[in-house]
Amino acid sequence: MRYPITYSLPLVPRFLPHLSLLILLGLFTLPCSADVAVLTNRTDKPLRVSTLPRGSKMQPITIEPKDSRPIYFDVATKVRVRDSREVYDFKIEHGAAYYFARDQVTDALALQELGLGRHKVRRSADDDRLPALPNAGMIPVKLLVDDDERTHRSVWEPLLRARLASASDVLEAHCGVRFKVVAIETWNSSEEQKDFNRTLKEFEREVDPSPGRVAIGFTSQYRIEKGRYHLGGTRGPLYSHILLKERATNILEAERLELLVHELGHHLGAAHSPEQHSVMRPVLTGGLQRAVDATIKFDPVNTLLMSLMGEEIRRNRAKQVTDFSLESRRRLDTIYAALEPALPDDPAAGHYRKIVRSAGTTPIVKDVRRVLDHLVRVGELNQRLAREEANGELSGSRKPVHGDKLTELYVKQAALAAKRVRRESSTQAFLLALGIAMDDTDSLAILPVAGNLLSRVEDTVQRRQRLAAMGKPTMNDRADLTKHFFVSAHLATLVGSNAARSAGLAKEMLDSQGGTGFSFADMAANRAGIVFAGAVLNKRLSLDEIARSFTVKEFLPAIDDLAEGLDNQDFLENYGGVSDPRFKAELARIERRVTALVTKWPTKSKTTTESN
Repeated sequence: MRYPITYSLPLVPRFLPHLSLLILLGLFTLPCSADVAVLTNRTDKPLRVSTLPRGSKMQPITIEPKDSRPIYFDVATKVRVRDSREVYDFKIEHGAAYYFARDQVTDALALQELGLGRHKVRRSADDDRLPALPNAGMIPVKLLVDDDERTHRSVWEPLLRARLASASDVLEAHCGVRFKVVAIETWNSSEEQKDFNRTLKEFEREVDPSPGRVAIGFTSQYRIEKGRYHLGGTRGPLYSHILLKERATNILEAERLELLVHELGHHLGAAHSPEQHSVMRPVLTGGLQRAVDATIKFDPVNTLLMSLMGEEIRRNRAKQVTDFSLESRRRLDTIYAALEPALPDDPAAGHYRKIVRSAGTTPIVKDVRRVLDHLVRVGELNQRLAREEANGELSGSRKPVHGDKLTELYVKQAALAAKRVRRESSTQAFLLALGIAMDDTDSLAILPVAGNLLSRVEDTVQRRQRLAAMGKPTMNDRADLTKHFFVSAHLATLVGSNAARSAGLAKEMLDSQGGTGFSFADMAANRAGIVFAGAVLNKRLSLDEIARSFTVKEFLPAIDDLAEGLDNQDFLENYGGVSDPRFKAELARIERRVTALVTKWPTKSKTTTESN
């Protein structure tokens, strides 16, 4: 009995078969075209498809049953299909996905469009496509294995090179993008780490993808057992790192290839699909790639998603989602929105939609940067005063501040700085800048939606400057509570209060598995920060009032009697789990304390508010 192989996002999973793939029975070339649509064959026989007019540069292609292919075109707006009896012409439009099917009565061939929202979006001036360069669709890759790899490099290197080449054949057929090995290295993975999410974070921290654009790591640290588990992971489209589990004796090379294609599909924007023949199905059951002449197939929706991203890579030289044209971002957004209900319990489509949506926030990026720059200057001034005080050189009435007073200084100064940016984004800039300023770890950087914004707000040099300037602002004399409060406020501003609460809970549950332990004090700070963000965004609290009178005591509830440092066993013994009444009662106790603070805030209304 074969066991299920699974993946999940925001990590992400995947694998697959060997590639004795009939990629195309006709010649497949990428024309200099700016539009793309996707065709899927839902008949039981191969279909030969060409574009009209005859002068189109795209060669005829053959689409196998249950498979999908992109069609590139400029002038051409029709496709021609021949079968043994007739010739059919069908109109197609940019950004749409279609499928061929037979009429059950007449057996005539029909072309049906999938319902993926509106796609007739007119291109704006900044969406003009550049001519595609010969290698514009080639993504450079650094391949790595960890120190647990048991075979010699002479064995694993040619194997992984061949696997990536085969995966590239599949992806090029479906979206016009290839992956090319430009470097091969090894890295040391922690022997003590047993959590795949943490191993991925370690891989991201220790491995520089350059000279590649993406680092693909194969770890042999984990033995693959029976049951459901993560076989691979990445954090979003065009993200810099992909990690896959390699160690297993009962998985065929064809299935390892499928896993790699699945992960690379995520890298190119593919989400999970409910179609069981698709490589992007969320759970990969054994056997699909063990059949004779098995091939790797993508479903039409993900083929369209990858093709749209592929066009951005080839024409706009896009290296990240923020480089995409407005038209493509809008179309991707509508497709992800249409895909979400297909797998309501799977976060992939919604996760990718948030990334695409946050990519178009250029004005807010500038405003956040202005507020953050001001905070860094304030921090540098405070550091200078501290040095002068230590050297006995301090003069005048100004003195350095520390701890809770430093936090209060930063919040008040951020409010003043936010009043000098565009009015429509002032509250968002205030909260987003404070979240970045107070995060001295990678808490935001490793979250795709937040990390996408962060990468646009500050580069590596600016980050070092900020960390050197900010000192140790605290809440209740604890720096960790400051981070929890303002990072949660930042997330609530980006993705809403519910998602921010879920992220905070997930972080604490992860900590209970071997980190600092589950902390209800951290949960209280999270909740207070989320409510604070909602009050600011909904004008419950004004920037003027915050600049005049913000104090830590007014906005952070009492935490001294809240349990902390709970490992998983302690947490389960005392609170049972997240659905246990004991756990819910403790959260309700925190909620009452936060609500009690809200009623005392110096504002016009007494209503607790949150961001949506």
